[in-house]
Amino acid sequence: MKRDLNKDLIEGLQESTNVENIENLNAMVKELVSEAMQTLSDKSSFIQMSKWIFVPVNELYLSALCSKSEYTYFLGVSNTEIELNSLNKKHYFQNFWKRIVRAWKATRKKKKKKKKEVSEEELVAKRLSAKYTIDDLKSDIIFHLSNFVTPTTIIYDFDNHISIIGKEDFGSNVKINIYVCMFDEKNRVFKLYNGRKNKFYDIDFTQRFSNLANKMESCGKSFQNLVKIYNSLYSRVYNKVPNQILIESLLFNCPDNLFVNDIYQTFLNVSNYIRLVDVTSLRSICDNTKTIFKEKLVLDSNAQVDFSRLLRILDNYKV
Repeated sequence: MKRDLNKDLIEGLQESTNVENIENLNAMVKELVSEAMQTLSDKSSFIQMSKWIFVPVNELYLSALCSKSEYTYFLGVSNTEIELNSLNKKHYFQNFWKRIVRAWKATRKKKKKKKKEVSEEELVAKRLSAKYTIDDLKSDIIFHLSNFVTPTTIIYDFDNHISIIGKEDFGSNVKINIYVCMFDEKNRVFKLYNGRKNKFYDIDFTQRFSNLANKMESCGKSFQNLVKIYNSLYSRVYNKVPNQILIESLLFNCPDNLFVNDIYQTFLNVSNYIRLVDVTSLRSICDNTKTIFKEKLVLDSNAQVDFSRLLRILDNYKV
């Protein structure tokens, strides 16, 4: 027997998150990163305060979070030399072994040992021979972030991103992910590094952000609220958040007249449209020249599965 997605449930999901808390935490994270980058720029010739950008890139961008959501950002730094250094195969293997050694040392107990004296000439030679890479940048960011959080907060170092968990600083059930990238200022494109392939991948959110702004202007908050409702419904069933490019693209392609003042009626209108439309004809919110399932950010996360699951949720309810 099908369950009923009644009006009370849909309206309850719309009001299920504390928007003020989300905005305050988002502002806190931005301030934390700004302080770390300011300190880093004071100590590094590679970093300029006017040459980096920090933006939320998942459902946080629309404040459409659900209970399974994380706070995910891209931190893009504009510096051609760092990018070129990172692509040097010699330095790729050096950085790989650096990560292995750091991980190994982290498992060992620290022992006091006599410091080896190094001459000023040796220090200068070492500094001149070093090639500053994106891995070094990420390590420096972690170091400076750690100076602005309490000792109970844990910062994890992954291949291309940083994760931060700290109940005392950020509250319960909060995970912050920061993807450290290069940033092409001219084209407004993030360049995400893949260490295994020793390659940067371009990620352009410009059209996505523009399309979201236009859709919210024409449809009001009902568009934003509906993204939150779909995220909540999906996460209740599958214990994870669906691919946001998929969800945003689906709702972006829905005719504006389906979005009305009544959120429950809007949900019914849009859900029935999604179930009946030929989804292969819908355009990606990131690139209007591509269909949704030709979009790399959808394909790479296997979001076709998310779409099938979403349809299953709607089919298993009375909509």
